[in-house]
Amino acid sequence: MERKDGVIMSETFDVIVVGAGPAGSSAALTAAAAGLSVLMIERGEYVGAKNMTGGMLLAQVLEELVPEYWKEVPLQRPIEHHRIMMTSGERSFEIDFGNRGFLSPPFNGFSVLRQEFDEWLVGKARGAGALVITGTVVDDLLYEGDRVVGVKVRRGDGDVRAKVVILADGVNSLLAQKAGLRGELRPHDIGLGVKELIALPAATINERFGLVGNAGAAYAVIGDFARGIPGGGFIYTNKESVSIGVVVQPGALANQRITPDEVVERFKARPEIARLIEGGRLMEYSGHLIPEGGLTAMPKLFRNGLLVAGDAAGFCVNTGILIMGMNLAISSGKSAGETAIQACRRGDFSASVLSHYVTLLEKGVALSSMKMYRRAPEFLRSPRLFDQYPDIVNNLMERMITVSTKPHESAITIARSELGRVRLIDLLRDGWVGGRAL
Repeated sequence: MERKDGVIMSETFDVIVVGAGPAGSSAALTAAAAGLSVLMIERGEYVGAKNMTGGMLLAQVLEELVPEYWKEVPLQRPIEHHRIMMTSGERSFEIDFGNRGFLSPPFNGFSVLRQEFDEWLVGKARGAGALVITGTVVDDLLYEGDRVVGVKVRRGDGDVRAKVVILADGVNSLLAQKAGLRGELRPHDIGLGVKELIALPAATINERFGLVGNAGAAYAVIGDFARGIPGGGFIYTNKESVSIGVVVQPGALANQRITPDEVVERFKARPEIARLIEGGRLMEYSGHLIPEGGLTAMPKLFRNGLLVAGDAAGFCVNTGILIMGMNLAISSGKSAGETAIQACRRGDFSASVLSHYVTLLEKGVALSSMKMYRRAPEFLRSPRLFDQYPDIVNNLMERMITVSTKPHESAITIARSELGRVRLIDLLRDGWVGGRAL
């Protein structure tokens, strides 16, 4: 659906969605499918222009939006293997959990390339009747009293009005800050994700990663390549490429005076990792901020005429084993769209009506996951998790496996010796926080 700027700016929509990522598209699709007039505004020159190369979509939440989505969505590989690796010096320890059931409907998760996935989801919203404009910056919100009634854009006549505005404009949403829903982001509340997309033949990927057919693998890696900086590495297999990179805390990078590129190169130089991508061709490189502050860092989610969804609302969970982002974005966007539908039907756009958004979020995966894993950020801030503990695990395995001419120590003796390298108070604290976090 296309219209000239002047016509767009003179209209009042039921819903304006700012941002065309998974949260924004899910909100627009939900609202438009119910017959509401919806305008979605994206600042990128095209949908997906600002998104990272790839990642993992925990996809079952998508079934609620698009039944049997796997028959049409441009997915890469269903993830059969989830692998956790700890590196230390010349050693590495890996755990591999595989489940062939993940290769059949309703599946569990897929590797995706965000640009093609986001284009598809925006297309579903457009097909439901939403109007999508790109290359357009939203500078501020419009108000009548204390109610948000639209947005100020950097094109055309400048002002577009709506009954409900949904912000899905990313982790550093200045609009949410201007609306008084959150303050300045704290350094430890955000992570910096840096990714590379490396081309490899499908047969090579299957051979190196131990896969069959279109099955995929996802790696979570922690260890000495990050030099003790909170964060870790990841790898996702696509059909004919590999998404690889790191997520680290920007503040810690600054303190140690190293760049994210250095961490990525150290990660890729690990022999365990280098063999997986050897001979591959770099296709893309990208970076993106990720909300990692957890439940306590989330902004207020609504006010009169306004809702916040996706990364802008802080919906992201990182347990060190599993990262949930896209599925929470989709779920929160769907809940925001449903809340807008209810408000439009009632003709009431007050905060008291829009507060129903929180109820819907709690019934779905988005807010319930944030509450369940509310202690994960504290656990992942422990520097021992990325330095001492991988070293201890690898020392433990080395001593248990190495056989010399001397009497062999029992596993309990070795474990006591290795764990004794950490102060008891720190060990107990990390064990307590980690147990409650996961």
